[in-house]
Amino acid sequence: MTLTKQEQETIITYNEAEATANVYTHNRALRRRLEALANERPEDCHKSRDFPSGAVEYTVPKQWVKLTPPRVASEAQKAAARAALDKMRAKREF
Repeated sequence: MTLTKQEQETIITYNEAEATANVYTHNRALRRRLEALANERPEDCHKSRDFPSGAVEYTVPKQWVKLTPPRVASEAQKAAARAALDKMRAKREF
């Protein structure tokens, strides 16, 4: 069964009553990460189901579900980072 890119969803569901969340995904990188977490921490993360479409569903602690926006650096912070990088590069050349 071939799904279009639009049909290959990632869905994270949880409710206020339970301490776990369900992650349904087609995303390869996320599937690999969830598989690694299930191997490392089987008491916290485990595969619930495999789907014929290639999707998987995992159960994870609800605390693992986070939204992390990218950091916004000021111009001064960017300049300091550039200077530190230039200094590191100069050190490696010698």
